[in-house]
Amino acid sequence: MIPAETFALIVGGGPVGLSAAIELNWRGVPNILVNDNLETARHPKCNNTNARSMEHFRRLGIAAELRSEGLPPGLPRASAYVTRFCGHEFGRQPRPYSDWPTPELPNTVSQIVLERALKRCAERTPGAQIHFGWRMQTFTTDDAGVTAAIENITSGERQEIRARYLLGIDGASSTVRKALGFCMIGDDGTAHRAFMGGTMLSTFIRAPTLIAASNRPPTHMTWIINPDMRAMMYSQDGRELWVVHYQVPQGIDWRTVDTRATIRAMLGADVPFDIISGGPWTGGLALVAEHYQAGPVFLAGDAAHLFTPLGGLGMNTGIGDVMNLCWKIAAHHHGWAGPRLIDTYETERRPFGVRNSQLGIRCTKVMDGWQVAPDFEADGALAQAAREKFGVRIMADDRPQYLTVGLQLGERYEGSPIIVADGAPAPPDTWDSYTPLDRPGARAPHYWLAKGCALFDEFGPGFTLIDFGAGAASADRFARAAAACGLPLKIVRPAPSSDQLYRTMLVLVRPDQHIAWHGNTADDAAAVIDRVRGA
Repeated sequence: MIPAETFALIVGGGPVGLSAAIELNWRGVPNILVNDNLETARHPKCNNTNARSMEHFRRLGIAAELRSEGLPPGLPRASAYVTRFCGHEFGRQPRPYSDWPTPELPNTVSQIVLERALKRCAERTPGAQIHFGWRMQTFTTDDAGVTAAIENITSGERQEIRARYLLGIDGASSTVRKALGFCMIGDDGTAHRAFMGGTMLSTFIRAPTLIAASNRPPTHMTWIINPDMRAMMYSQDGRELWVVHYQVPQGIDWRTVDTRATIRAMLGADVPFDIISGGPWTGGLALVAEHYQAGPVFLAGDAAHLFTPLGGLGMNTGIGDVMNLCWKIAAHHHGWAGPRLIDTYETERRPFGVRNSQLGIRCTKVMDGWQVAPDFEADGALAQAAREKFGVRIMADDRPQYLTVGLQLGERYEGSPIIVADGAPAPPDTWDSYTPLDRPGARAPHYWLAKGCALFDEFGPGFTLIDFGAGAASADRFARAAAACGLPLKIVRPAPSSDQLYRTMLVLVRPDQHIAWHGNTADDAAAVIDRVRGA
């Protein structure tokens, strides 16, 4: 039986909705998740859980478990550029992750596997309410919250749920967004592109002998470029499962495409394969909802933004959304939030929906220039030399979609009303590089305290005050100010980093690991605490 009341109702059980449930459970907030599918995803979508998402999962204690579900460690994380999967290779580009300043590097994992693991993590919390096979039909709002009508898709059973907040995380065709009447703004994918624009076909296949037939060292990602087609393939298990993305030629109805013949052509050899599932999707999208919030109702994930998947930012931006929103919901549940706190969700997160949506479009525009001659697949040393020259060029073109450390770790909540700015001018928002900043609004810089122990690991579930030597009196002022309003505050006194990442003696860090304030004295501690909790 599903409870008739809860604090937060989550509509949608994909990776972002499940992450919201895990986060709220971890924060002690009663919540119910309903999802109109009977089970987790069976067709592959996202293939990368990025570094920032993995940092959040580390805080929740599940990063190692999710990493164990990823592709085999021995499978190189790299892109191979080939004429056909079993044809000529003319380029290979590894992922530039190894020196990123994070305790958690990206995790290459199929969304099929990731969703199963997240559902398992969500369901094992005592009192968890994860209900697949239930569809939200309608909802109404009032001053005290939301009343939602839900229906079991198998039995037809109906009931109502009363909640303080509703989180619409129900995908691209979001029922919640449509009920709110919010438009999607941006590029709708109708512009023709040479690849990743217009109608795409995604096909999930099993081909146990494909790697051996290719006679090439495997990679997790393969780009197929020849005079006849553009396609890419992602390994789903490092052995036999692949998702294939193919661009339907302009003017062709996707329903007329012979999928089996198309896949045979892109493989370039008589390799047996089975089609597990497939269907169309639209490339070239960069759409963001005009608003993320209406009263007690919020949008996150694909309900709030739709991206072209190059760069792997769609799901990960959604995870960033709910990690921002859920600590604010928890603050209201536990009684220490100020009246303005919850309204900062849209203020802080929508700019990153807009910013992150642009990467995929930039990448697709670059690919328009990847034109090859009719003899591109010819045999011989001269032809291979010409292909490799082309490969050098397109690898340089393609590198920006993997150089996203700035996009992942460089999010800064500039101008947020719950950040105490220090008056310093904002540095550039660089997408392909990242310089750790102890600036209010930025993600707190990471460093290792000891082998395997990151500064992030010492942060509390609420706010954390880092004291680099200001003294007990300053920390006590913050502790008293926090206690007066019930705000959870942990004080830590780590050894400073060897490269002086933090310039002030005191740093106040939010529950989502972003800096709320920094300074050298605590004279205005009470005012700072009121500001950062939205009071």
